[in-house]
Amino acid sequence: MNLEYIIALAEAKTNFKTDTVKLCELYVLDGIPYTSAEEFEKELEPFNRADIRLATIADLSNSEIYCRICDYVLLVGTAKNQSTKYKAMQLHLFRTNLNENLPELIITDYNCEKCQQLVVDGIPVEPFKARELVNELRPKDIQFIVSYQSANPEIYGRNAVNGLTEIFLK
Repeated sequence: MNLEYIIALAEAKTNFKTDTVKLCELYVLDGIPYTSAEEFEKELEPFNRADIRLATIADLSNSEIYCRICDYVLLVGTAKNQSTKYKAMQLHLFRTNLNENLPELIITDYNCEKCQQLVVDGIPVEPFKARELVNELRPKDIQFIVSYQSANPEIYGRNAVNGLTEIFLK
């Protein structure tokens, strides 16, 4: 696995192009920063593509982190250290989004303008099925969960522009 693959994955999940911004020569893997691409790729070696659960580009202007030479940083996460409390919080946020924005009556091909997209084990799930699934799902059933503010709708479905939640089940 290499840096180009990770960047392409992050661009697809964030609907963001890194060649239009100042991306830092700082890469974060599971919360640990690496200051060179070579060092970062060396740390990625033990992982395969299925291990990468989070790949996103963080806007430093919206954070407490300040960098004089760049505005964005690449964040990558594996399924190593996610607490049950965090899983429950993310599940609750997504559940609330669907329960508040979908009508009770199931309508075929309903266009929910505020619903986020759900992807379970790499497969996009339509909103009504997603609501049913997340209302029955418990944090202990989840291996890893991650949410993105916006994702590429061409890859993940039209609701991905409202946000994307990926769930990997145990």
